[in-house]
Amino acid sequence: MFIPRPAKLLFTVDDGWNRYLGSNGDSVSPWTRLCVERMLACGTASMGVRRYCCSSPDCTHSHFFCQSCKSKACSSCGFKATEQWVAQQSHILPDCDWQHITFTMPHLLWPFFNNNWPLLNQLFQAATRAMLRWARKQGVEVGIFCALHTSGRQLNQHPHIHVSVTRGGLSVKHGVWKSIFFKKQAVEKIWRTAVTELLRDNHDRINPASLPGHSHLRDEKQWRRYLQAQYGRRWKVHFAKKTRGAWRSVKYLGRYLKRPPVSATKLRHYSGGAVVHNYYDHRTQQYRQKTLTAYSDDSGQ
Repeated sequence: MFIPRPAKLLFTVDDGWNRYLGSNGDSVSPWTRLCVERMLACGTASMGVRRYCCSSPDCTHSHFFCQSCKSKACSSCGFKATEQWVAQQSHILPDCDWQHITFTMPHLLWPFFNNNWPLLNQLFQAATRAMLRWARKQGVEVGIFCALHTSGRQLNQHPHIHVSVTRGGLSVKHGVWKSIFFKKQAVEKIWRTAVTELLRDNHDRINPASLPGHSHLRDEKQWRRYLQAQYGRRWKVHFAKKTRGAWRSVKYLGRYLKRPPVSATKLRHYSGGAVVHNYYDHRTQQYRQKTLTAYSDDSGQ
């Protein structure tokens, strides 16, 4: 008996995907539609079929294989794409000590980035600026690669930046390798300032008064006061232990860059209206389960 892949069931049971498009089609981008359509067609004749025959002229036996979709929305194709991407990056990035850093922000600032892709894109500059500015003060040019995550492990909205940076670089004056140590407090202050300024300068684009629960932010003066209050909150910037080579960081980030937000192996149950998935809780260091509605948009994905 053929059983569809778990990810496909989320879209096909009770005609869920078409029903969602019927009521929310205007909010779905063409790229998202294409990814889902390709994922649903993966492994079917819609993607094309290849026929393999025996080289012997006396053998009439044939095998038919349906082609894959190579879409990021497909957990099967995404796994293969991740392995290929990790292998490619391993040959590009320098073999030295690397530091993996996670830049987060207070949860009260998350709504201002929801579905605002131009603003999310500028978070890269805010995070890398913190590292490059500190390194250049030491007279060193470092290597950096980073990735944006718009959701947490619970698939809740949680925009944050992952940055991997070399623990050394070329000296600006002499062109020789020089080790460098990043001070957490200094980097955190630069990050906090950069994000606050980014939001302050984009008041008109964000229009905070139009967002639920923020009607009190009626003008730029109140907006600046609000941001100043958030600036004084705790901003968590996590420094992981340094590692030799960038392989571990690349493998970790590859799961987010090349695969769906949740892997098929973590999907535990789907009733047609609710989805149950597993996630790893860093606080308790245990796996837990969370239930979301099929049409949940908490992640801002």
